[in-house]
Amino acid sequence: MSTRSCAVCGKEFELPLSNTTATVCPACYEAAWKAGEVALVQETANAPTYPVTIGLIVLNALVFACMVLRGVSPFSPTPLHALAFGADFGPLTLNGQWWRLATCMFVHFGIVHIGLNMWCLWNLGRAAETLIGRFSYLLAYFASGILGSIASVYWHPMAVGAGASGAIFGMAGVLFAFVRLKKTPAHPQISKNMVGSIGSFIVYNLVIGAAIPGISNAAHVGGLVMGLLVGALLPSAAASESSRRTRLSLVALFSAASLFASAAAAKRLRSGVAELTSIRHLITQGKNDEAITKLRELLARDSQFAPAYDLLASLYLSGGNYSEAISALEQANGAAPSNISYQHRLGGAYLTAKQFDRAVAFFQKRTRANPGDSRNYIGLGQAYLGLQQYDSAIAAFNQAVALSPKSSAPQFALGQAQLKAGRYADAQATFQHLVAELPNDPRARAALDLASRQTR
Repeated sequence: MSTRSCAVCGKEFELPLSNTTATVCPACYEAAWKAGEVALVQETANAPTYPVTIGLIVLNALVFACMVLRGVSPFSPTPLHALAFGADFGPLTLNGQWWRLATCMFVHFGIVHIGLNMWCLWNLGRAAETLIGRFSYLLAYFASGILGSIASVYWHPMAVGAGASGAIFGMAGVLFAFVRLKKTPAHPQISKNMVGSIGSFIVYNLVIGAAIPGISNAAHVGGLVMGLLVGALLPSAAASESSRRTRLSLVALFSAASLFASAAAAKRLRSGVAELTSIRHLITQGKNDEAITKLRELLARDSQFAPAYDLLASLYLSGGNYSEAISALEQANGAAPSNISYQHRLGGAYLTAKQFDRAVAFFQKRTRANPGDSRNYIGLGQAYLGLQQYDSAIAAFNQAVALSPKSSAPQFALGQAQLKAGRYADAQATFQHLVAELPNDPRARAALDLASRQTR
């Protein structure tokens, strides 16, 4: 049997028949194998873990699962469902339920909403947990999320708000500031690329938030601002442990003071939301005159509080005071021009008050602004009917039917306009189609019977 010198220890060893090319003796081979096993175990033990990020994602998922198990739709929960699980809402939050500022961060409007948010959190959270540490991460996450909730309840006090996006924007802000201010030992090129990537994420999502109705950019901006501030104030990665502890304590105090001051300012500036709740209570007691007086006093202090104008208009409409109701709704639309509900209520008030010329002008403007909303064409058609301009009314109703072919309202309105215009055969055809879709609808059958008698 041939021998060879070990390439590691230099000792002679016999070459085994199964491996005549071996260059290391059995003893050195065994030692190297054991050393490799130890190194693998150590490397596995030192592999990065993300308990905070995973914990936050799990908590969000658990809340969502509880909602679904309690019968909430996994695709489109209603605002009332979201409120039941802790969503933010001005009249409740500003009336003492301040805990909603935090709980709303874990409530989501459907599986798409939570899926997108958790994907962003997984990507941003891991980077934050690695770069700034777990305590700083949790501090930035909750401070940003709560300030985002405060901003949302201030700018949209009558809207139900929920989701982790305020906190997620906060994580983007803290990473942007932390890396931009060179508080991390990462290579300059890596830091530059990271700043560019996070900056693009922030700009892109703010633009998307501004373009899509229902997304609260107020929460995004509020979370982002707090994240930027926390990221700028956090100690650098190279700071000593004692310096780091002192700095983190100061950042925590700053965050708590900022949140308290912001919440107090929101309550003071949005005191009308809390007052509106007490006014609604007066209405339920039948004290409408006292409620009108309170609303006028409230609007004298806050002339841009659209929900108060809307409630005032409802009281005037119930009392038959159409001119005052229209005036209040016009004020509501001026204060909140993007609120579709106020727009339709104003158009309906014009029709109820038989101000058909103003109704035509109003709905023509609405059809130009939103040509895909069949309700605008129904309102326009009703206004033309009031003016006895039947051809124009029929054209408007036909457009409404084209936009909403499965809805009965535009078809019924079209048939009524055809009857008034004396187009009985057309009306009969319209109501026959309606009865075919709604065979058990007594109103549709009665209308078809009327149209059929006219054609005999």
